[in-house]
Amino acid sequence: MSRTARPRQPSFDCPHCRSRAIVRSSAQVTSLVRELDYACTNHRCGHTFVAQLEAVRTIVPSAMPSAAVHLPFGNRNLGPKRLPVPANDDTREPANEDGPSAAQAPDPMSG
Repeated sequence: MSRTARPRQPSFDCPHCRSRAIVRSSAQVTSLVRELDYACTNHRCGHTFVAQLEAVRTIVPSAMPSAAVHLPFGNRNLGPKRLPVPANDDTREPANEDGPSAAQAPDPMSG
């Protein structure tokens, strides 16, 4: 038994309660922009909102380019980036700094 796979929708969380939101409908605004109507799955929240999906740059050019489409060339690594969360972002004194430093510690092999 074969089932037709449904296209995957862009994932989005509700900006208020952070629950998963699902696409209820969408409409093409321009050749590069689509608006998606989202509904929060948290029934206590009930938020509905609109998000936009936009093509912003070309990574690999089309083999059938349209003269009406003007997308700048770019690299997928360009544009807004998620900043990495530093592993040492706290201000506490490291645990290995409680005792004397290595220069002051007695040598266990001497003596």
